[in-house]
Amino acid sequence: MFSLSMDIIPVFLLLMAGALCQRLSFPMSGFWPGVDKLTYWLLFPALLFYKTSQIDFSNPLLPQYALVLLSALVMTAIFTFASVWLIGAKAPTASSMLQAGVRFNTFIVLALAGSLYGNDGLTYAALGASVLIPAINVFLVISMVLMHGKPSSDNVAVCPSLPKLLSGALVRNPLIISIVLGCGLNLLGLTPIPVVTDMAELISKAALPMVLLAVGASVRLEVIRSVGMTFVFSTIARFIIFPLSIGLMCWWLGISGLPALVAILFGVVPTATSAYALARQLGGDAERMAAFITLQTILCVVTLPVSVWFSQLIFS
Repeated sequence: MFSLSMDIIPVFLLLMAGALCQRLSFPMSGFWPGVDKLTYWLLFPALLFYKTSQIDFSNPLLPQYALVLLSALVMTAIFTFASVWLIGAKAPTASSMLQAGVRFNTFIVLALAGSLYGNDGLTYAALGASVLIPAINVFLVISMVLMHGKPSSDNVAVCPSLPKLLSGALVRNPLIISIVLGCGLNLLGLTPIPVVTDMAELISKAALPMVLLAVGASVRLEVIRSVGMTFVFSTIARFIIFPLSIGLMCWWLGISGLPALVAILFGVVPTATSAYALARQLGGDAERMAAFITLQTILCVVTLPVSVWFSQLIFS
């Protein structure tokens, strides 16, 4: 368990480094909002394009993996929406709770799968990511536009229709574009593309440290102190409902061993750091989202080793 916790601590330390840089106004005032835009429009799209363009879609386990992970996504979303209704959260808070519940940190999943289960584990993790990354991003963009982009009844003549808002948000979303391009070119057998793929790989390597520093720089202690039940419910969704749903689906479909163990990883890691960038771009509560990311990462230092050990006890 100690070695598992050591995989999480560097992520947390980068978040704290970003918070320290913001507090000291280093390197200059207004620098970190620019980093937010850089990660959203360049670094993460490059990462998603590179990952999806390299996935092996011929794997025979893909249909079952898709059913397991997408079912868990639906169950977790239902729980989160029920929680939002129960506590009466406003739309920006609700969308940040949804992101905190259904998103996962791809970097930590891939790192853990490789370190715990070797190359085979990394293959299954990449397969699962190819299912969940596009599904979650499309689902969240649609959900957040529905929450924040619906025309006001006081200004119907000026606001565009909801279908136009949805289509516009999807077409202009760099994460969706990069996934569609990566998957499409991959399925057509056109990848890897000389120079382009290599350049995307180089750019993508900057995504993790930069976005972690930017998220840390956005954290406000007063927001962390005020997250309250919104954090409790979103964390239950992330660390309990999502992995429990995956486990139940694996049991129902008869999936055990390494595929099940890797699938569980998607439900026991903290929410994605890219959730902060999406919250800023699509009207979510970005400061609360940053607090969710930080607090879940802190909590994960303790919960992740226990969850992995428990999953190994059941599915090995």
